[in-house]
Amino acid sequence: MKTCDICHEPIGMFNKFRYTDGYICKKCYKKASRNYTETIAAKTLDELKELCSQKGEVEEDFEVTGRIGNYLLVDERNQKICILNNRMTAGQVSDPEFYDVGEIEECRLVCQPVMKLEELEEKVKRRAEGNMNTLKVSVRLKNGKKKEIVLISKPVRIKSYAFRQSFHFANRIADEIHRLMDECAKME
Repeated sequence: MKTCDICHEPIGMFNKFRYTDGYICKKCYKKASRNYTETIAAKTLDELKELCSQKGEVEEDFEVTGRIGNYLLVDERNQKICILNNRMTAGQVSDPEFYDVGEIEECRLVCQPVMKLEELEEKVKRRAEGNMNTLKVSVRLKNGKKKEIVLISKPVRIKSYAFRQSFHFANRIADEIHRLMDECAKME
């Protein structure tokens, strides 16, 4: 029987994950893929061992019940969210960040140039001329920290497909976080 190249536990036919030199088990894959947010197919055994040894265990009590693109994972059962830190928009690779929904004080869409959400929605609907420099979802925590989920970091035309898709994702993210916040408030 095959064993995991990292932890040497037995692996079955359907619980093995391929990388450049061989196979690893699901438990090691979870760590090496940063909680299933990155692929490992092009990584070497040394790279995977390094990823598995970093920062200990990834949130063990996080059960993915929902996902919004490559931006947000949701755990409704444990009332948590995971911000995936998409390297395409953040510009760097970083670990996913986990937050209890009860820690969140405010969530809102932020754009540059600044305009009211209703005005921006109307411009998107009409496919109006103009550019948007940034679009992000800002999450403020009760401890004063702020986390931003960046969807657009460079100027794009408002009428472009890229902007409309990003705006759609931003609205879905904000709506989901607000829904979770409302559920959390009802449970208190």
